[in-house]
Amino acid sequence: MTATLDSGIVRGASRARQWLRDNNLPYSDEIELQASGREFTDGGHYGVEIPVVNSFKVLEATLGLLKAEGLPVTRFNETLGAFLLSDAEVSDMLALCRESGAGMVFALGPRPEYDRKAAFYRGGFGASQGRRINNNDALAQSAEEALRLTEMGCRGLIAYDLGVIRMLSEMRTAGVLPADLMIKSSSHCIVSNPMTAKVYKENGTNSVTTMHDLGLAVLQDMRRTAPELTMDVPTDVYGSKGGFIRFYEVPELVQICSPMMLKIGASAQSHPHDPVNENTIRQRVQRVALCLEFLEKSGIEAKYISDLSVERCVPVAV
Repeated sequence: MTATLDSGIVRGASRARQWLRDNNLPYSDEIELQASGREFTDGGHYGVEIPVVNSFKVLEATLGLLKAEGLPVTRFNETLGAFLLSDAEVSDMLALCRESGAGMVFALGPRPEYDRKAAFYRGGFGASQGRRINNNDALAQSAEEALRLTEMGCRGLIAYDLGVIRMLSEMRTAGVLPADLMIKSSSHCIVSNPMTAKVYKENGTNSVTTMHDLGLAVLQDMRRTAPELTMDVPTDVYGSKGGFIRFYEVPELVQICSPMMLKIGASAQSHPHDPVNENTIRQRVQRVALCLEFLEKSGIEAKYISDLSVERCVPVAV
């Protein structure tokens, strides 16, 4: 049957859309938005995550300013790679977070930008490799870093490679890593659609940083497709990654994606490798305050994550 131009819109890829819809798979960016109805373990819809906290000095200053402003933080992300920090500094960061009731998630190394064997990464097509590692020695070193960090009390790790995530998951299942360890995929994993999110969950990821520019429909189907996954959604972005700020969408993000982390503060920097100074920290904290103000003004009854939730990644005493 041929549709006339005034009989309603016929979508392209209609056969595929129908099959996907019949099988409860994502099929369109134009869907009715719905609240997830899910919460964190022990309760709560959202937390607050602050990235690029890569030293004890930055951590201490950020915690101090957040406390002075009466603002919450669920967990911090160290992003350059914990192998660049001494045992003493890692231990100090973990102890300060534990005393403050905040989580600390450390990034694993090595990554291609540090690895002598990553020749392709440094070539003209290196961006297509992302930060996936290309040698078995790097796998072993990543595993050793995971052992080192968890033995010091860390309960949250960031990985940049699906294979590394699978390895960490198998180590956790075997009891080599703690059962309460949270494994988080970096934004550099480019989890950009619901089916990819499902693959990451199936391979052991607990918490996934979504690609920065995803629309609400994609995020909603990501939540539906991987219901047990914590979604870490950037609310604002480094200038070099687009520079957008989506604070007006925060109410929808919390309703659609919960349980989720509002990943706030990146727009205080042009690039994630830029030095962090006092002004950067003040701007980050201002972004946290502003983002949460948009959420509060919306009037939705969103609950902050429970102090008891393992997803906070609060370090343990050792």
